[in-house]
Amino acid sequence: MSDNVKIASSISTPFSTCAISDCMGRFNAMTSDMKPLFEGIRLVGTAITVKTLAADLAAAFKAIDICQPGDIVVIDSHGSFNTAFWGENMTMSALNRGVVAAVIDGACRDVEEIKKIRFPVICKGVVPNVGAVAGYGDVNVSIQCAGVSVSPGDIVVIDCNGVVVVPKTEAAKILQKAQRLLKTEHLLQEKIKAGATIGELVNIDEVFKTRFSYQRKALKGD
Repeated sequence: MSDNVKIASSISTPFSTCAISDCMGRFNAMTSDMKPLFEGIRLVGTAITVKTLAADLAAAFKAIDICQPGDIVVIDSHGSFNTAFWGENMTMSALNRGVVAAVIDGACRDVEEIKKIRFPVICKGVVPNVGAVAGYGDVNVSIQCAGVSVSPGDIVVIDCNGVVVVPKTEAAKILQKAQRLLKTEHLLQEKIKAGATIGELVNIDEVFKTRFSYQRKALKGD
């Protein structure tokens, strides 16, 4: 088991995508139009990346073949949203390789069949027409998926709130920050359960008094 897979396993429980995103400065969360095909998905894996060209599935086919157990196929659809980049046969192929999910900033098809298999697919839509297999595209290169840069080996965390990506070079640091955040959240929630409000705890009136003004900041000292 690689170091990143070990870290991914640690991140998956008990941390949510919300906590992971908070620990990355509110960055690296995919856009809100990324939707799961069914509810109850909570998992983590390492990214195998796919860069497609128009409506070509060749790179996605290749990516499945090089996957290892625990990987997640992450597909950059190159702006093609009316072509399915994933379906039932790809799902079955992926399961043969131990793939745990597919994340696509485009569409998929064979929805009912995939739901029956209970294979997690997170995508932007559903459409019946599938792409061709023409031999274009790349595998395991840096891509953009739903507003987030994804590199091979990055850790992908998925739950009912959405998808976040943890750069592999920062995984150990983010795990430590998430552990500290979890302890802080526990203390905060105990105070809220005791009757406090968040506004009271952060002294929200003082926050409003110190709101940022770039003009005032720029002219300070004149």
